[in-house]
Amino acid sequence: MSITRNQRADLFMLFITLIWSGTFVIIKNALDDVPPFLYTGLRFALASFIGYALWFRSIHGITKKELWQGSVLGLFFGLGFLSQTWGLQHTSVANSSFITGSMAIFTPIAAFLIDGRTVTKYQAIGIFTVLLGLAFFSQHGLDDWQFNIGDMATLFCAVMWGMYITYTDTFMRDAEDIAASSARLTFIQFIISCIFAFAGSLLLEGPISEMPNLIQHAFASSDFWIALIYTAILASIVATYIQTRYQHETSPIKAALMFSTEPVTATLLAVMVGVETLSIEKFFIGAIVICGVLISQAEDIFPSLKTDNQDS
Repeated sequence: MSITRNQRADLFMLFITLIWSGTFVIIKNALDDVPPFLYTGLRFALASFIGYALWFRSIHGITKKELWQGSVLGLFFGLGFLSQTWGLQHTSVANSSFITGSMAIFTPIAAFLIDGRTVTKYQAIGIFTVLLGLAFFSQHGLDDWQFNIGDMATLFCAVMWGMYITYTDTFMRDAEDIAASSARLTFIQFIISCIFAFAGSLLLEGPISEMPNLIQHAFASSDFWIALIYTAILASIVATYIQTRYQHETSPIKAALMFSTEPVTATLLAVMVGVETLSIEKFFIGAIVICGVLISQAEDIFPSLKTDNQDS
């Protein structure tokens, strides 16, 4: 049975989420040997180099419009990564994962403000269900939550990614050559993120005279190299290109819902590799999140549910 373009895009968004879910443990280990902004800068520097090697023919054809679009995406993309990384130093992993998942709220708001998109009934129910599941998933819950500066930085990240997801959809819907534009915009995002990260490292992680020592210390760490290679190739080159190329085939709201399941898929991966056990409680909480995503897809699974004035 063949699948539609919309279904194909949804599967790609789920695949991206699985890639991102595998980054937490290896990045956490790497940050014992390298500051977060410097690590992020090196990650996107390597991704930029590999991206240029893969896409140099397309990159040489960058237009002024694509340069502007890539810079806009890079702004939201880079600030999102940096604020999340910095925020994680000042809050718990549970709070960080829950707040990042709140992009499921900010994406519909951004989509309405930027494109005038409305949220369907089933998408609204799906958003509420996913956020409810993520709230339960947080190991501290919401009752004991004291909002701190790390939570605020992570909330800023969720806003940035809501904007990023929406603008990715907007820009790619108008692209004439999808493959070439995807490569060009992805490359520009890496360059912008690399600049932001190194600038943040110089401002917050020490003077430039300390950079050679920090880099030398990082290069001596096997955990750093494992994280760098995984995140530069899979989580950056592969994931960002796929998102840029295929996300426009689904709605930004559904893409955000897919991405918001990352805490659950990360736990499932940890169980599969034997790092964590799956309790009955976590199983049912994960099921709530997955149900929320499925509810948001109801109109695609059952086309008879669609109405003429709803945007999928």
